Amino acid sequence: MSNQIRLEPIRHQVAIAGQVKDAQTQQVIPGAVVEIADMPDSFKRKLDLLAGLYGDDWEKRVERPDRTRTRVDGYFYFQDLPDGKYTLTASLLGKGTRYSANPTIKTIPPDSDHESDQTEFEVSRDPETGAIAIPTVNFYFQPTALEGNVTNNSDDEAVVMAKVEIEGSGEYTFTDNNGNYLLSGLEASRDTSSPRQVIVKVVAQGYQQETSQLVDLNQGQVTIQDFSLTRKNGVVNT
Repeated sequence: MSNQIRLEPIRHQVAIAGQVKDAQTQQVIPGAVVEIADMPDSFKRKLDLLAGLYGDDWEKRVERPDRTRTRVDGYFYFQDLPDGKYTLTASLLGKGTRYSANPTIKTIPPDSDHESDQTEFEVSRDPETGAIAIPTVNFYFQPTALEGNVTNNSDDEAVVMAKVEIEGSGEYTFTDNNGNYLLSGLEASRDTSSPRQVIVKVVAQGYQQETSQLVDLNQGQVTIQDFSLTRKNGVVNT
C-alpha cells in the first residue's frame, strides 16, 4: 500500500471581469483599485472570517477576495465568488485631480454584447456543469481635460500639427488632421472651491503664435477652447 499523497491542482473560476478606462480617450488605466461593495451574505461571512485571521493587516492588503487592482492592460477579475447579487466600486490612487472621483459604470450581461447602465449584477452557475456565466463590469473615469479645434482665420481650414501647450507646465499635444486636439488627465486645482487657471499657447509653422486668456480647469470636466490662427506676413496657402 502506497503512503504517497496525490495532490490535485486547485482550479479557480473567474466570476466577474472588467476594465477601467479613460472616458475621453478610451485608454486603459492600470493600477486602479476595484472592490466589491455589495455581496451575498455567504461571501460577507467569508470576508469576516478572513479579517479576523489577518487582523490589522487585513485593511492593508492590496489583493483580497473582495479587492484587486487593474493590470497593465486595464483588466481586473474576481475569482471563486458564490452565487448572488453584487455591486463594485473603483478608485484611482496617485492620480490626484486628473480624473473625476466617481466613474461611470457600464455592465455587460453574460448573454449580451451591449453595455447597460445597470450597476447591480448577478453571479450564477449552471446547475449541471457548474460553469459561471461571467458578467463584465467596465468603469469609465472622466478626465480633467482640455480640448478644442485650431483653424486658419482666413478660411476656417484646419491647422494640422499645431502645438497646443499649457504655459509653464510642460503639458502639450498636437492637432490631428482635422485640427482637433485633446489634453487629457490634467491636474486641476486641489481647492474644490476654485478651478485651476491656465494660459494655453498655440504654435504652428507659418502662423502667428496665439495665446489664450485664463482658462479654467475643473476636476473631472472637459473644457473647450478653440483657436483661430493668423498667417504670418508673406505666407500664403499652398
